[in-house]
Amino acid sequence: MSRFQVYSGSAPERFIAQLNQEKNWQLLNHQSTVFAFMPDSRCDIGEQSTLFASPDGRCVGVFSGKLFDFDKLTQCFNHDLTKAQKLAVLLQQLHAKHRTSFPLQLQGFFAIVMLIDGQLLAVRDAIGERPVYILQTPTSIVIADRLAALMAHPECSRVINPAGVSDFLSTGFSPFARTPVQGISKLFAGVTATISLSSIESFHYHELRDQNETIAELQCIEQVRASLELAVVNRFEANTKTGLLLSGGLDSSLVGALIGGHSLTAAYSLNFGSEYRNELEFSGLMAKHLNIPARVITVTSSMIKAKFLQTATILDEPIGDPLTVPNIIVVEEAAKEVQLVFNGEGGDPVFGGPKNLPIMAYEAYGVGMQEFSREDMYLRAYNKGHEHLPYLLSKDFQQQLKNYSSSAELLAPFLNDTSFSSYLHRLMHINLRLKGAAQILPKVLKASAAAGIAVRSPLFDRQLAELAFSLPPAMKLKGSIEKYVLKQAVSDIVPASIISRPKSGMLVPVHYWFNKELRTFAKEVLLHSNAKIRKLIEPKALQDLINFKGSGIKPYYGDRLWLLLSLELWMQAHNISDGL
Repeated sequence: MSRFQVYSGSAPERFIAQLNQEKNWQLLNHQSTVFAFMPDSRCDIGEQSTLFASPDGRCVGVFSGKLFDFDKLTQCFNHDLTKAQKLAVLLQQLHAKHRTSFPLQLQGFFAIVMLIDGQLLAVRDAIGERPVYILQTPTSIVIADRLAALMAHPECSRVINPAGVSDFLSTGFSPFARTPVQGISKLFAGVTATISLSSIESFHYHELRDQNETIAELQCIEQVRASLELAVVNRFEANTKTGLLLSGGLDSSLVGALIGGHSLTAAYSLNFGSEYRNELEFSGLMAKHLNIPARVITVTSSMIKAKFLQTATILDEPIGDPLTVPNIIVVEEAAKEVQLVFNGEGGDPVFGGPKNLPIMAYEAYGVGMQEFSREDMYLRAYNKGHEHLPYLLSKDFQQQLKNYSSSAELLAPFLNDTSFSSYLHRLMHINLRLKGAAQILPKVLKASAAAGIAVRSPLFDRQLAELAFSLPPAMKLKGSIEKYVLKQAVSDIVPASIISRPKSGMLVPVHYWFNKELRTFAKEVLLHSNAKIRKLIEPKALQDLINFKGSGIKPYYGDRLWLLLSLELWMQAHNISDGL
């Protein structure tokens, strides 16, 4: 369910009539623009999410999210103003002074759509904690925080964007402004978009840049610790039952340590059965360290099968990460006990985690591998489908793709951005701007909202990210020690065995499941005569993949099957056609 929708066009009455078929929408009409907001006290904990209008009527809109310094910014305002009016006046004043750069003055996580002096603006916060999608039709613009809301609009074609689907099959998500649906785009993080029926002009108000100054190691560590503490404090809500999604790795453990066990109700960890590798030794150790209950949620292949289609509906944008379904399950379990969950998402993108190492090794030592470009190496590192597309995709689909820029072409400006002094910082920038803002943050938001609880990702913090980029690369990768400064900053509050352990990641046993108990499920869905992807994928390549034959590394066959199932079930859930 979307939290806000905005319509600007020739038939606002039809849009209002459509919304009136659903309950609880709050509406604000201004000229030919309609702002709609769906309040949800379960998910709005500590936020300022609301419709707003300034007393003079020149600034109206919808705000979703939280401003950490809202009270300070509005302390001198007329006390007779409501909170929504104060918000409107604040945005109006900041826009008058800073124009499209005004969101730089705001600290928090948010999406804003507002009409100010006749100009329609859409804003996404600097790191991208709240998504913004835009549907363009010949007669209207529709903006929402959920792709599903726009796909359900009568004027949406519900036909795939071939390039968006290709992006997904290369990476497992949609990293760029284009989405897998024709006519729908999304805002990058840190963007103010000026929108009209004829155009969308995006202004990047927030840029991450590194520095060449020498900073003493102790000073780096102290600054990171202070920034971590502030990021948690800003997101913590008093008098709220709070849980921790605990993997047993460094990032979720340090978030729990910064919150403190006295403020946590329980920790929630995943397990896939005793026959598969798990992280319970370390998540249990951290829960014991915090003196909180350790809730272990065991996810089985039968649960995956039963929950896959619902997950595709909830996430509303296809995500090929095998953790999606388990994420939905664990958050639903947490929602039975708590109102708010913290996670450790963001530590790798912000502090240069280990997924960068193979790409950096190629950059430094890739002699004899010049047949692969930087872009190819980066896309291959996802271990999804990039290098397999030439024989995985049907000839008709490949012909369609010739009309679009490739994923590699859109990626190139990021990988060749010379404004960053180190290649590590370029990779961090990509991982933060693309994967973080396009996959991780929307995923955790939509999963928690569907379960009816709020979520906080304190490591995806603007000030923390700005600080991380300002530090020397050696503070992130010191020799072979990854996230060095982050580990040093929390060495006094996280057990040494967790800090020193190598990065593992939560490995969902999809390779084993699709080779055994889920193979029939994959066949029934993907080889069905009415399968949505049947014209997109070469039948023999698909059959070989299901039978664990063909090219590529065998352990990743399961990941590619998960990828195709995610696409198929997403198209089914939202009635999307292939356009062929």
